[in-house]
Amino acid sequence: MNESTVTDKNFFSAADYAVFENGLGTNAEYDGERERVKEKLIYLHREIYPTIRKNKWDLHPHWMAQWLISAARISPATPRIDFITLRYSKPETTIKLMKRELFEDFGHFYANAMVAMRVDKDGFAVELYVSDKAWVDAQNLKNRLGESAEQRGHFRTLLAELSGEHTVRLSRFVRNEEGFTRYEEVMRAKASRLVNVGMLTTTLDKYTPGLHDLRLGIYYKPDDKRLRAEQIAHEVLTRIEQLYPVYEFLTWSPKNNYRNGKNADQKSPRRTR
Repeated sequence: MNESTVTDKNFFSAADYAVFENGLGTNAEYDGERERVKEKLIYLHREIYPTIRKNKWDLHPHWMAQWLISAARISPATPRIDFITLRYSKPETTIKLMKRELFEDFGHFYANAMVAMRVDKDGFAVELYVSDKAWVDAQNLKNRLGESAEQRGHFRTLLAELSGEHTVRLSRFVRNEEGFTRYEEVMRAKASRLVNVGMLTTTLDKYTPGLHDLRLGIYYKPDDKRLRAEQIAHEVLTRIEQLYPVYEFLTWSPKNNYRNGKNADQKSPRRTR
């Protein structure tokens, strides 16, 4: 990244967001534009990852350097690109353990909860993301919350400690009568509302591991002044610090294993995708 990019008013330009507009996501002629966004995210990683290591947060980039950032170029494996992310998740050793013991393909990041920095047509996000493929982490969350009132109280305290801007989103893919799939938002609410016992219970009743995407994060508009080049790294680290305790609470590991309950042997449900 050249020096002029770093000194721009905002780290990401209007053109960076525009490349994800409808109609461009399948156009390989815009691969170069998406590569520009990728390079900025690589630069951001270099700025924030030393602090992640220093703070001993158990967050790790993909062990294969070429997959530090999600796909930026159209290919048979990625025919459509609506966003690009810089993402951190479990260490390779834990993912290999899951793959060996649970007989599922956990070799890709989206099968695990992650903390991600996302750029799309709507803006920039710092979020905790549990995709529908990350059903083990989703089960771990639901079983832990279902274990006792004490666990639910702990989780509510973590949510209460977030800033008032954090939003929870539940989404899923649905198939219509014509056989086409669309992405549907099931629920959106401020995280502070889930501190209420009734609201938390209602949300958990709606949430099905392996079926829904769960997102918890802050979603910035493109012109947000907190995304200025000179302060975006500090802003991102602040948000990761806030989200990390929630990530620790839900993510599966041998030391945080709540899959021994009634759903321990459940596999991912077949998605209508």
